[in-house]
Amino acid sequence: MYRTLSSVLSALFACMADVMLALWLRYNGPDTSLSFEIMMDVLLIVVIGGMDTVYGSAIGAVLFLWAQSYLQDLLRWASEAASAWPLLAALLSPDRWLLWLGLLFMLSFYYFPMGIVGRLRAKASV
Repeated sequence: MYRTLSSVLSALFACMADVMLALWLRYNGPDTSLSFEIMMDVLLIVVIGGMDTVYGSAIGAVLFLWAQSYLQDLLRWASEAASAWPLLAALLSPDRWLLWLGLLFMLSFYYFPMGIVGRLRAKASV
């Protein structure tokens, strides 16, 4: 009974989220909800935060959106600060923010293989 109820509730929440997305975009199709880019974003969010808990995904979403929003501004500032070194300034160009985002996520996978919440749980149990 509880398993069925939880499946129905999760389907209801997913349906309501899709309804709100369709109302906001005024269109709903495979390219708005099943594109490769969206699926990769969701995968990164879950892996960064931790796959075991809901709050791990919430933490992963906050960190992912923060990195997407502010990484270009941070790189612009760093590029201006390193303007005396042309090679370093070109490497820190805001146009290369996806490269740096990928490197940050590769480092997070290396240092946090179970996600951030998994690492915090491991430290708490020691």
